[in-house]
Amino acid sequence: MYICLCNAVTERDIRSCVEEGVRSLKDLQRELGVGTCCGRCKPAAKEILRESRAQAQIILTGLAG
Repeated sequence: MYICLCNAVTERDIRSCVEEGVRSLKDLQRELGVGTCCGRCKPAAKEILRESRAQAQIILTGLAG
């Protein structure tokens, strides 16, 4: 699903960035341009970022245990 229409950024793009180490909206803006035009996508991008980081943490915790 497209999250940022202005820059054609998808949910998958954001999740891939998190896998590569992106940790903040500022990082996403630098990498993908999310929220740099109209800004309507920022809340959705932040939510996907939060979910992806939480999921990555669960996976890492499982691997450590």
